Amino acid sequence: MGRKVLMLASVASMIDQFNMPNIRLLQTMGYEVHVACNFAKGNTCDEMRIRSLQKMLQELSVCQHAWDCPRAVFSVLECLRAYRQLLELMKQQHFAWIHCHSPVGGVLARLAARRQGIRVIYTAHGFHFYSGAALQNWLLYYPVEKLLSHWTDVLVTVNQEDTYLAKRRLYAGKVRRIPGVGIDTEAYQKSCRYTKEQFHRKYKIPENAIVLLSVGELSRRKNHRLVLAALSMLRRQDVYYLICGQGKERRRLKQAAGRLGVGHYLRLPGYEEDLRWIYQNADIFVFPSLQEGMPVALMEAMAAGLPCVVSDIRGSRELIDSLAGGMRFTPGSVQELSHALEWLLSSKEARKLCGQYNQEKIKGFRIEAVQRRMKRIYEAMDTDTDLRSERRQHTKGRPGDKQGADKEGHRHQ
Repeated sequence: MGRKVLMLASVASMIDQFNMPNIRLLQTMGYEVHVACNFAKGNTCDEMRIRSLQKMLQELSVCQHAWDCPRAVFSVLECLRAYRQLLELMKQQHFAWIHCHSPVGGVLARLAARRQGIRVIYTAHGFHFYSGAALQNWLLYYPVEKLLSHWTDVLVTVNQEDTYLAKRRLYAGKVRRIPGVGIDTEAYQKSCRYTKEQFHRKYKIPENAIVLLSVGELSRRKNHRLVLAALSMLRRQDVYYLICGQGKERRRLKQAAGRLGVGHYLRLPGYEEDLRWIYQNADIFVFPSLQEGMPVALMEAMAAGLPCVVSDIRGSRELIDSLAGGMRFTPGSVQELSHALEWLLSSKEARKLCGQYNQEKIKGFRIEAVQRRMKRIYEAMDTDTDLRSERRQHTKGRPGDKQGADKEGHRHQ
């Protein structure tokens, strides 16, 4: 039996969507893999998908541990209970090291790992403090991450901005960047069995209509209401908006669409497990999110050959080149969004060319490239014994490290 490692996240959907390739990779490297997450609450996929994940993990002989981790950092009592659960698990299993994900899960995991003397890999899927973030994000999340970085052997980042910030301001043993979590680009380019007519029939959309597609949790952060406002501004009867995902904003989105006079054009089918055929039959992908790390849904849409209209935020701006792959707009600007949509709606040729450009660009984010980098990171955990002290020695005495920290924070606000 190989050495034990623990993969953990606040919610099971993060294991499902981002970490199954990592789990399989660890097993091929001879590790006994354990997974800890909240299988019951906070997931962005439905209960059926969670059961399917649990069955998949069981078939892979992955040890599953139900972990009552909350998603909200302010759930103090729940966080305390989750911390104690994790401590007990670590005492029982004697892990060689752990790989943690998600903000709350990452905080609790590193605190418990420090108590037990266990080495840590932490993947930041997007810091809550970033250029343009609210001041409260910097005041709350930045000091916590800076402190915890002292107890992080390897900090994995998924975009350029976070990588730069981590190397300049944090103290992890090593900082390693990967091009997102990686996607199977070929899977999104294979011909699907469903025709466009079947697609339009399923979602009750006229066959001659143009379909805007968004994929993601129905939350304020995803900012779907902005697209509804843009639809109202466009005043077109041949444009429908399909949002695949579930979340607390569902009822509010339907109400907002009604107020704006576009309720007839909105489709909310909920969580969809197989999105490939949906990407292939939509016309324009719209991603108005206010905050992202390196959005998987956007990468999938690019792989499927869709032109993309995205908010100009970290992660999305690394993927979409304006006018070449679609258009970026200022976050929250309904005027810029409507103009970007109008450009693509008016030209089928522009949509085709942007889609082709995106398919070519996304090749650099394939799962194979990510897995090669993750393998090197995992292999280093067997050979590097004191990564954190290495990082501290490297950053010690760096100009501006103490006095300049506050100034750096203000520059990123």
